[in-house]
Amino acid sequence: MTSSKSAHDVLRISLAVLIILSVSHIQQRYGFIEALRPGLLFTGLALVSAFVNPKGLADFAWLREWPAKIVIALIVASLASIVFGISQGGAWYFFSNFFWKVAVTALLLMAAMRTIRDVALFAWAYVIGSAILVYMALFVFEMKAEANGITRLSHLDTWDANDVCVVLLIALPFCLLFLRTSKTFGRCFAGIVLIGIGAAVARSGSRGGFIGLNSLLIAYIVSMKGAARSRGFLMVLAVGTGLVVAAPIGYWKQMNTLTAAKSDYNYYELQGRRQLAIRGMGYMLNYPVFGIGIGNFGRAEGTISPIAGMKGTIWSAPHNSYVEAGAELGVPGFIFFILLVLGCIIMPWRLRRSIPDQWATGTEEQQLIASVALYLPLCAVGFAIPAFFVSFAYLDPIYMIAAMNGALIVCTDRELREASMHRSRRLKSLELTRDTAIGRSAVQTPEAASFRRTIRWAPAPSLDRSGGAKPPSES
Repeated sequence: MTSSKSAHDVLRISLAVLIILSVSHIQQRYGFIEALRPGLLFTGLALVSAFVNPKGLADFAWLREWPAKIVIALIVASLASIVFGISQGGAWYFFSNFFWKVAVTALLLMAAMRTIRDVALFAWAYVIGSAILVYMALFVFEMKAEANGITRLSHLDTWDANDVCVVLLIALPFCLLFLRTSKTFGRCFAGIVLIGIGAAVARSGSRGGFIGLNSLLIAYIVSMKGAARSRGFLMVLAVGTGLVVAAPIGYWKQMNTLTAAKSDYNYYELQGRRQLAIRGMGYMLNYPVFGIGIGNFGRAEGTISPIAGMKGTIWSAPHNSYVEAGAELGVPGFIFFILLVLGCIIMPWRLRRSIPDQWATGTEEQQLIASVALYLPLCAVGFAIPAFFVSFAYLDPIYMIAAMNGALIVCTDRELREASMHRSRRLKSLELTRDTAIGRSAVQTPEAASFRRTIRWAPAPSLDRSGGAKPPSES
């Protein structure tokens, strides 16, 4: 029993460390960490512990849920794109060096999360990784003045400045989750990270990050009800304070350019993001079934695009996650990726309808399920909007969110079934009590006969949404 528990702990700890590394990229900042190859090390540990102790894994219910099916479909689409893409070698290099690790980690996460507490553990790992990234954005990375007058994070050792925003906007709802569910230390830590996220977004100078932050905060306020909405405004104020205080020189001038999009280089230049998206959709239409091959977008720009061979042409990334998936994996991959992102937003909110209201004050497990169902879709919103401005189709964040969605569905279904079984037992107990009362009424007096008729024809107690019994209405 002890060895089984230890193997399971190794699995969860290894995956938690992988999440911290995937979020913070601290190993890219410090060479001595990268020399240890921590990603490969902890992936190997997780795989070995899962193999040694399969009983420490969740049952196979997660394989039947939509997140696992879509992730597997994307893996299949990426493998097919290698065979039929414009460069088999380039696509295989990208898959074998990058995407397979993301896919394996996502599937291991789905298999490892047996309870909602495991979901909370990995969410904490994401917050810790984000805290490291916030610290580096505020105190380690250098700020550089650009020609347009804005001072912003530049030449980072880990993520690009725009990428930082995507990673941190996913962490923001997790911070809100732990502000609601944790004890004093957890709440203080989550609150500090929350304010730091606002400051880091400001220092990034990213317009996509600014749009994503505002969209996320609006979605957060809309999702709140009653008194919780008032507390929501306080959280928005905290993030906004961090943003305003840390805003560098020229930041608000840069954000004002959003109102004049057509005068921006991304709109009119051949290698601006608008033209990149147009060409990317063209690749998808020209290679509709399998795409140009995973990781081949830059190669397509330099070899088969209308600007291939022109002076100054750059083998550019797509700078749009949806265009990236469509161009490189074809129409099927495009659809699968959109379903993955939208599913992570819509399905948890739909799941909340099946969660009894009383779970908000029920057992710790029920309270955590209700809270995760509230904040997890906001994490997906934090990804979905800025994903239009970065190349994140094959990076960890959205696949981690999908894995947590799968675990949330399984945990909620199990808890609902257990609550249903508990209600059934209560009903049987009530019926047994009624039958016993009838059987013991042996004296044939008018009062006893009246009692038996009352018991026999009394309606069964109805069940409210919380699982409790409502007494029959009085006549």
